[in-house]
Amino acid sequence: MAALTYRLRIYDGQYEVLHRRNYVVTLDLDGPGLDGTLDRQLQTLTREALAANEPMDSPRLEVCDARTGAVLLDWSGA
Repeated sequence: MAALTYRLRIYDGQYEVLHRRNYVVTLDLDGPGLDGTLDRQLQTLTREALAANEPMDSPRLEVCDARTGAVLLDWSGA
């Protein structure tokens, strides 16, 4: 599969944090290294959320289709 554009949403459990910000990445969901890429994104966005005084007890990412918003992958770490 080719690399496509996706939107990332970050959550603390069920609560979406940084919801007013738009994070767009280009990923190949079938490619090697996806785990490492998503881990780095999760760490970066967790630091941003903590800096914005958002609670981050159980961080996770949702990788969503950039056009439709459909959730394609739920990621809490490797």
